[in-house]
Amino acid sequence: MRRRLLGAGLLALTALVSTASAATIRFRPQGAELLRQVQAAVAALSTKDLPVTLDTSSGPILTLGGAAPFNPDVAARVVVVGTDRRIEFNPQGPLPLAEAVRSELARELGLSAWTPAAARTRLSGADLNGDGKIDLSDLALLMNNYGKAGVTVGDLNQDRKVDDADLNLFSSQYKP
Repeated sequence: MRRRLLGAGLLALTALVSTASAATIRFRPQGAELLRQVQAAVAALSTKDLPVTLDTSSGPILTLGGAAPFNPDVAARVVVVGTDRRIEFNPQGPLPLAEAVRSELARELGLSAWTPAAARTRLSGADLNGDGKIDLSDLALLMNNYGKAGVTVGDLNQDRKVDDADLNLFSSQYKP
C-alpha cells in the first residue's frame, strides 16, 4: 500500500515543483483559449502566502479536442502518445471549458478542490504521499528519510538532504 501511495504522489509531482513558500505547476496548454483558461485557473489558486505560477516548458500537454471522437458525456480524457502525456478537453463536452480545466487539473495535481486552501495543502510540499492532506503518514515518509542525503521524499527545502530544517517546515504546515 505504501508503494502505491508513493507512486500516486510521484505521478502528481511530475506536474509541479514546490517549496514551502511557492509552487510552480507544469503544463503545456496548446492554443490561446486553453492557455487563457489554464492561466485563470492557476491565478485562482495563488495567494500571497503561496504564489502559484504556470511553467509551460514541460509537463503534460493540454489540448482542446483530439484525434479520436469524444464520448459526449466526457469533459476530458488522458492519452499517452509515445512519451508524452496528453490531457484532451472535449470542445462540446458536458462542462464549460473553464470548469473542465479546473476539474481535470485538480485530478492531475491531487487537489481535493480547486481552492487556495486545497492548493496550500497539496502544493506546499508537506503532503508527501499526495493524498490531499498533511498528516502523520507524511511525517512517517519524512522520518523514513531523515538524516539521508540525495533523497527527494521529505526534502521540503530542496537542499538535497532531509534534516531538522525539513522537519521544522513540516511542523509549520501540519495541523492536527
